[in-house]
Amino acid sequence: MKIAVFMGGISSEREVSLWSGNAILESLKRQGYDAYGIDVTRDNIISAFTDNEYDLAYLAFHGEYGEDGRIQSILDVLGKTYTGSGVIASAVAMDKILTKKIAHDCGIKIAKSYQNVEEVESYPVFVKPATEGSSVGVYTCNNKNELLNAIKNSGNKKLVIEEYIKGEELTVGVLNGEALGVLKIIPKANIIYDYKSKYVPGGSVHEFPAKITKKAYDLAMKNAEIIHRELGLAGISRSDFLLRDNELYFLEVNTCPGMTITSLIPDLGTLKGYTYDDLTRIMVETFRKQ
Repeated sequence: MKIAVFMGGISSEREVSLWSGNAILESLKRQGYDAYGIDVTRDNIISAFTDNEYDLAYLAFHGEYGEDGRIQSILDVLGKTYTGSGVIASAVAMDKILTKKIAHDCGIKIAKSYQNVEEVESYPVFVKPATEGSSVGVYTCNNKNELLNAIKNSGNKKLVIEEYIKGEELTVGVLNGEALGVLKIIPKANIIYDYKSKYVPGGSVHEFPAKITKKAYDLAMKNAEIIHRELGLAGISRSDFLLRDNELYFLEVNTCPGMTITSLIPDLGTLKGYTYDDLTRIMVETFRKQ
């Protein structure tokens, strides 16, 4: 079986995708798989999938044009097997606003959101793109002027405006429907878990398993599994939460979470006894059976 690891893409998260993709490729080669990498750019965003030979597309994209269902739809039309979630699940999960509505309907607590500036009742608020990740384009706004500037700087992007919750940052990995564990993120470089905290070595401390109450730990695991199931996700997903005063708030879900050396999923995998190579092998084996 020939495996093509597709990485890069044209989103703002291209650099992170390349890091993830190359780490995945090294893992597959280390295990003896016939695998090679394909750097997807604006010039080959279609031909990369139509003009190369592969039995399985291992997707390592992050963000738009990769994690949002558009690439998955191309592969479906071509009749190609690929890792991760399908078109509809990817598209819905990529939209933080839609995902939060689904979570709320499932009884999962979420931060209060606002449709526009005039609706905001109190500050600070947190602003982020509705369809991007890796903490790209996030702002903490302490007043109306800062919020207006954040919106202006974001261009025409669809935005999430929500109450700023200061609490413990938690994340839960789910593999094929089963929660791996809960990890607490303790940023060192900045107050919030931003791009630098995520991808600069030493930018944050990963505490796993998270040292929180059993009740909060179990609830985070349960809610992550609900999100994975209700959105129809497949393979690996990662749900992010905030814990404040023993109240757990769901933030968002990643359908193709990072697999870099500083990423969270490899750490979470160890809580179930999985090595990095185990995770990539399971992703391959899961889809070989379909």
